[in-house]
Amino acid sequence: MLSGNSKKLLSLVSRSFALCIPRLPEQVRGEVGNFYLLCRYADSIEDSSMNKSQKANAFKKFYSSIKKNDSIQLNELNKEIFPFIINANDKKMIKKFQLVMKEFSGFDFKSKRIALRWVKEMMKGMNKYSKKEIESFLELDNYCYYVAGTVGNYLTEIFDHKFDLKMYPALKKRAKHFGLLLQKVNIIRDFTKDSIEGRIFWPKKLFQKHGLNSFEDMFLPENKSKRKAILKEMVESALKNLKAAIEYIESLPIELTGLRVFCAIPLGMAVPTLNKCIQEEDKLFTKNEKVKLSRTETMQILNSINREINSNEFIKNKLVPKVMV
Repeated sequence: MLSGNSKKLLSLVSRSFALCIPRLPEQVRGEVGNFYLLCRYADSIEDSSMNKSQKANAFKKFYSSIKKNDSIQLNELNKEIFPFIINANDKKMIKKFQLVMKEFSGFDFKSKRIALRWVKEMMKGMNKYSKKEIESFLELDNYCYYVAGTVGNYLTEIFDHKFDLKMYPALKKRAKHFGLLLQKVNIIRDFTKDSIEGRIFWPKKLFQKHGLNSFEDMFLPENKSKRKAILKEMVESALKNLKAAIEYIESLPIELTGLRVFCAIPLGMAVPTLNKCIQEEDKLFTKNEKVKLSRTETMQILNSINREINSNEFIKNKLVPKVMV
């Protein structure tokens, strides 16, 4: 069961996951919500203003604290990293993180082992790409695997642990692609915000390919046609993972409706968001603007998922619209 504390923290740091996680079956809801908060703590380290060495040390201490249920070490870590945390909501989460760790300590041994494995893998990649430019689409895929593909792998393992899925091999084969697609959509949508914060996840060689010296040139009016071509390639990269992501949901048992809804909501919102990025290109590259679905669009997606989630025909042909690249 998802605790009241976790619900509050999830709504604070991620409205999308706060929307999805309550739809999960009760047997797995608490573990998944807690895992997301563990990942969010790691993400706050990655996004912080600490140098590479400080981040590496923080990742190591965080993993050790959670694994050993060491509240003293976690308190020390919180004090060390707090001045460097950028996001105000992340700071609020860190202040309450003792409660998250306590909740984690109460899970069964295998649930904890699965979570620790994938948090460790995620932080390994975050540490690898700390202060490192992404040069190519291959490196983009590698980065997205560490920060999101790992989540797909975690979910698949925890679902199998709790429900003994007979289709586990099919799910495992597609799990990372589900995460890669969702992460690439975030990277596309948040390009301007990330660039202001000094974080660029679009491949450096992509700018060079289209004759731009740096990402800053993307904002120049005279480069609008080049910018459009670069955006098109980023969207095409995301779509390479779409087929496997759809097949992932199809492979989930129909009787486990909550699992299907949980996975369908972010996918059902991701592809329309890609279309919005293309349609609202000027807004995408404007400071203090954000491309996002309207409340009405979001409710329409949720209603269609609630009505038809147990239909594989719906998942295959209606869950996501065609992307107008």
